[in-house]
Amino acid sequence: MRVQLALRREWHEQDVILGKVDVWLPDALAVKYPSASKGWGWQYVFAAKNYSIDPRSNSERRHHVEEKQVQRYVKRAAQSAGIAKPTTPHTLRHNPEYLIMPSKV
Repeated sequence: MRVQLALRREWHEQDVILGKVDVWLPDALAVKYPSASKGWGWQYVFAAKNYSIDPRSNSERRHHVEEKQVQRYVKRAAQSAGIAKPTTPHTLRHNPEYLIMPSKV
């Protein structure tokens, strides 16, 4: 996760330079905190590599990766780590001990 955040921080800095740093915020938040959409705290941890056009604002920015892509990343990481059980983000969220359980249980 630290590596992912470091990479994302680099992308955020590039996005600031290119003027493509905004993320979409709900209207009430966007009004209450006008510069929040540019802040590091609001950026997607798992952002898309490429920019896309936001249909709501017509601005070019990064979007988050699709849920399916995160599921593939987790599955691939589990396989690389030698975890034989089916592993999803949901199982990791609700059962952190899942990874240390014997595979044949």
